[in-house]
Amino acid sequence: MFRSVLKPIIFVFVLWGILFVIDRNGSINFTLNNHSNYFSIDYFCLTLIGGILAFELMILVFKSVINLIKHDVLLSNHTFRGDKESIENIQAANKDKIVLSRNQFDEAAILIVKTLGAITAGLMNEARRLLVSLRKIVGDDAIIDILMLKIYKGEKNFDKMEQLSQKLMQNEDIQLVGMKAALEAQMQKKEFTEALKTVNQAFEVRQDLYWVVSSAFLLRAKNNDWLGALEVLESGIEKNITPDQKAARLKAVALYELAQQALKDNDKTNFFKFITQALQENNKFIPAALDLANYYVKTDNQTRKAEKVLYDMWVENPCYEVATAYLKLFKDTKGERIQRMEKLALANNKRPSLNNLILAELYLKAKKYAKAKTECKIFLLKNPATQKMAEIIGELDEKTQKKPSSSAGLMHSLTQKFAHIGKSNVSLDNCPKDFQWVCANCGHIEDHWEPICSQCGEIGRSYWHLYVDKDASDLDEN
Repeated sequence: MFRSVLKPIIFVFVLWGILFVIDRNGSINFTLNNHSNYFSIDYFCLTLIGGILAFELMILVFKSVINLIKHDVLLSNHTFRGDKESIENIQAANKDKIVLSRNQFDEAAILIVKTLGAITAGLMNEARRLLVSLRKIVGDDAIIDILMLKIYKGEKNFDKMEQLSQKLMQNEDIQLVGMKAALEAQMQKKEFTEALKTVNQAFEVRQDLYWVVSSAFLLRAKNNDWLGALEVLESGIEKNITPDQKAARLKAVALYELAQQALKDNDKTNFFKFITQALQENNKFIPAALDLANYYVKTDNQTRKAEKVLYDMWVENPCYEVATAYLKLFKDTKGERIQRMEKLALANNKRPSLNNLILAELYLKAKKYAKAKTECKIFLLKNPATQKMAEIIGELDEKTQKKPSSSAGLMHSLTQKFAHIGKSNVSLDNCPKDFQWVCANCGHIEDHWEPICSQCGEIGRSYWHLYVDKDASDLDEN
């Protein structure tokens, strides 16, 4: 650049000297659009030198941009040297570095895209054929192993997948890729002990990746290490990589399980601490409310505190078990229990059918058959007959009808409904259960709350489900 600038500048200085000798006070003039312009020789020469420098600077910038476009396009550890250059292993600084020409880079990129497309489409033989062509261009580069991992995963060859992942884990640049692949393979093979070792290793390397935190939490929870799971979750919360609602749900489950462990060890102090914290994290967490209320009653008979816990839960997440536990707190007569339940019903606008079910049961026990029948009819207007409702109706008809087969009875109406759908009689086996615990992730049903779904492995997604409630797919994360 210096030589290219120096020549025109020398020429300008020579011209300047000649003009100075010829006419020291001379000037240069020219006409533009009928307007005459006069410049002194000094001003003209300095302007000319400035123009030359500006032009050379523009040329330099332009060449630099072209150089960046041409040479600074990277793929993994690949760079370009020349358009006609073939594969070359650099022996000096980096033995693993591969230099590709632009044509080779384009061809390799197309082969990578085609290979991924074949894997996605399930054409594993086609993916292997494309991978052979790619290897001829890039050699034994890490991209070959990464694509091979995807092929093994598509073929469900988890043994080979795990073996190859161990190789990738030796490369610091793609260590986490190998760890994630190993973890996926071990989880598929249900080798949870090995998977826990892998995810703990990944957690030591990186604590700011979502898959590392979520996998570490899940595997520690499966290993019943809820304290370790809570530590992992706290790390995810601190780094803002776990969504707030999910973090609250998982934290509530971990704290609840720690409370259960403390209860087994007869550690009342830690039980109370963990169970109250669980409710603070999730105020709809039914098992925690039931256990805390039971603790209050058994410890110094603190009925008032138990009543508040259960009432608050009834308002937030009404369920049959909460109502039953609430009514058992008081030594009421049958009439007083009905009055108390009627007040509870006013606070429950989320599951009105549950009010009808519980009140029908209480009215029947108090021999208030007319009111019991009314609650049953209201329930049946919106819902099919559940097992408990069928039991109530059967007992109600038996006590109120002189002829149980009378067409005026509720049981007769139910029999007709069952006949309409092809059932021969009103059997409890033909009636759905009144309420269950359902996994919001996969729909798996359990009779009792479980921290981890036995079907899909999701943590804390079981929700109390009245038969007539909305489907799990409509539920928000909580």
